[in-house]
Amino acid sequence: MEDMVSGILSFFSQATADAALRIVGAAAMVAVGWFVIKHVMRLFDRYSSSKKLDQGVMSFLSSLLKIVLRAVLFIMAATYLGVPNTSFIAILSSVGLAVSLALQGSLANFAGGLMLLTFHPFRVGDYIQADQVAGTVTSINILYTQLNTFDNKLVIVPNSVLSNGVVTNYSALATRRVDISFTVGADSDTETVKRLMTRAAEEHPLVLDEPKPDARMSGMVNGLMNFTLRCWVKTPDFWAVTYDLNEGLKNDFDQAKIHLPPPQSKVQIIDGRQG
Repeated sequence: MEDMVSGILSFFSQATADAALRIVGAAAMVAVGWFVIKHVMRLFDRYSSSKKLDQGVMSFLSSLLKIVLRAVLFIMAATYLGVPNTSFIAILSSVGLAVSLALQGSLANFAGGLMLLTFHPFRVGDYIQADQVAGTVTSINILYTQLNTFDNKLVIVPNSVLSNGVVTNYSALATRRVDISFTVGADSDTETVKRLMTRAAEEHPLVLDEPKPDARMSGMVNGLMNFTLRCWVKTPDFWAVTYDLNEGLKNDFDQAKIHLPPPQSKVQIIDGRQG
C-alpha cells in the first residue's frame, strides 16, 4: 500500500509544464462532472419522490449512486492525468477487502435486502411471521425490515434473517380459512352441535358462501368430544370472524344447554401411590 501511494505522489512531484495543462484539464473535468452529477441526483430524487416507492430504499440508493458517480469521476480525472489504473485497482481491491471483512453482517443484510426487493416475498402492509416475531410490515430498508405488532411494538428484523429463513405471509392470498374448535360433553347430541356451528358461520355476513362452512366431530379425548368448524373469509376479515364465531357459539351452546366442560386431568392411584 505504501509503495502505491509513493508512486502516485512521485508522479505529481515529477510533473513538468506539459503536465500542468493536464492538471487544468482534469480540474475542468472534475468541475463539469460535479455539476452534471448534481443535476443527475436532483433528477433521481425528483423521480423517486414522484413514485410510490419505499423512501428508505430510495434514500439509500440515492446516497449509493452519488458515491459511485463521484468515485468514477475521480478515477477518470486521475486516469486523464496519467496515473496508472493498476494503482487504483489495487487500492480499491485492498479497501474492498478490508470493508468486507469488517462488515460481513451488514453485507449479508444488504444482500438479503436486495433479494427481498427483487423477489418480493412480502410487501409493505403485509402481515408476516418470521423468526418468532409477527407483525405488519411498515418499511423494507436496505439492511433491516420494520414490523409493527398488534400491541403496537416496533420490531427491527435483519434482512438476512428474512431472506434465509422461513417467512409466513398471511396477507399474500385473498382468502383464509377460519378454524373454530370446541370441546363438549359426551352426552351432547352431535347433530345439534354441528348444526349450531354451521348455522353460526352461514349467518355471519363476512363468511364466504363458497367453500361452504363445514362442522365435524374431529375426535374424542378423555370421554369428551371435539368439534371443529371450518369456513372461509377474506383475509382482512380473518380476526373479526374468528372472535365473533367464538363468542357467538359460546352463547348458542349455553342457550341449547350444551355443556362445555372445563379442562380435566386424570389421576390414577395404584397401591396407595399416585400414578
